[in-house]
Amino acid sequence: MRFNSSHRTSIAVNDGSGWIDYGAILEYQGISLTALEIDADRFIIHLLKSGELEPEIIRNNIDIFNTDNESFSIQENELTPILPLRPGKVVCVARNWEDHAKEGGHNLPENPVIFVKTDNCPIGPNEPIFAPSELGRVDHEGELGVVIGRKVSRVKADSALKYVHSYTIVNDVTARAHQRMLADHGWPWFVAKSMDNSAPIGPWLVTPDEAEPLDGKRIRVTVNGELRQNGSLDDMHWKIPELIEAISRYITLNVGDVIATGTPSGVGPIQEGDIVEVTINGIGVLTNPVSDPSKDNR
Repeated sequence: MRFNSSHRTSIAVNDGSGWIDYGAILEYQGISLTALEIDADRFIIHLLKSGELEPEIIRNNIDIFNTDNESFSIQENELTPILPLRPGKVVCVARNWEDHAKEGGHNLPENPVIFVKTDNCPIGPNEPIFAPSELGRVDHEGELGVVIGRKVSRVKADSALKYVHSYTIVNDVTARAHQRMLADHGWPWFVAKSMDNSAPIGPWLVTPDEAEPLDGKRIRVTVNGELRQNGSLDDMHWKIPELIEAISRYITLNVGDVIATGTPSGVGPIQEGDIVEVTINGIGVLTNPVSDPSKDNR
């Protein structure tokens, strides 16, 4: 987890017994997060590239530096989770669940339908989703996010999982009415999918050794406490290795890129004042309020 505490940005790791200020351990080793905060949103990507966030290295560092040292421990109530990383791109998959495809009046496509959200889209936990009323209906779409840990191009599915660093949660917020208008004209969905603040990500990154197996895990989305989506990851049509193969065939995935793997049925409208929660058991709970930026210009 990337967090703000006492006017500093750092990284917290949960080792099963509690939260540890892993950023403080890195600082103790001489790896200055302050120096990396020239671009604070991207220092996690720097650490991913350097290998400092590999699970084995994290465990070793904790074993060495946290033994009987309370100075690295941190209480959960001291943590304010923020966007865990700012990906270079969020690569999304449309119609990867048959029930969601059918609720939109479509069949499953023969191949994965891929689109990209731009870097104005990601926000962290508790930041406001923008749902511009001038675009009509805006929907939530709760999804499993896959964080890439190594640069990958043209990999086969049977080797794809070794490029995964961690899992997270993504809400692929979509201007549904605008998307349908664009589709009716045969135009790209770009604006409908790449509005500001339309890709909440978080609350933390869960490494495969902690998250897997993914079998049986469920995506649940509530709006103001009302259950909207409740789907099993088992029902994804294209599994993660197949998606990485399909995407990387033509689009290089860089360290820190996020794949949003598709959403189950139950997508529905959100509006200003709503509270949206996306939960995946074993991954976390991503909570965001909804705001209408259109009102700022009235």
